[in-house]
Amino acid sequence: MVIGLILLSAAVLAIDSRLRTALVAYASFTAATLWLAFPHPSTPAEIAFVATLSILKLVVGPLAIVMLVRRYQVSEDLAPSLGLAWRLLIVVVTLAAAHAIRQMTALNDIPSAGVVFYAVFASMMIVVLHRNLLAHVIGLLMLGSAITLAGAVFAPDLPGAIELAGTFDAVIATLLALSIARALLAFDPRLDIRSLRELRG
Repeated sequence: MVIGLILLSAAVLAIDSRLRTALVAYASFTAATLWLAFPHPSTPAEIAFVATLSILKLVVGPLAIVMLVRRYQVSEDLAPSLGLAWRLLIVVVTLAAAHAIRQMTALNDIPSAGVVFYAVFASMMIVVLHRNLLAHVIGLLMLGSAITLAGAVFAPDLPGAIELAGTFDAVIATLLALSIARALLAFDPRLDIRSLRELRG
């Protein structure tokens, strides 16, 4: 069920073009990846660690996006760069690629390897398939979640501080991107990344 939620929410993020839907799908995606990465935190340190990751991923980044949209009345259209049929096709191809990777001999003994690759691919898809800068910010946040899942699956003995640092970097990158978005609003309220070409001196 959790894996199905990851697959579905990532597909919705790639296919849909509304910011509100994207934020709900991102929250579902991130909650599911955290559940897979840390299924049963038991010690106080583990609980505190998972709680910190959850706050950074599920509260700080999305809240910054919502505040920017409300304050500056930003369009909630994520401006897909391809038609719906092409986006559906890319999602299907990505699922097929993740399934093929899961079947590789070297990864047979690693549980959820295909899901990890799909999560990473989906994060990059969000950036590639949309022109609105806010979609790129969501893609960065998703990539942070995918990296957390990858660390838990491929390197379960990895120190938690490294994963926390990676998450913190993703959130800081998101906040920087939102600062850039705020500066761009005066130039182009649509936050369309194509307008960046016109800013070159």
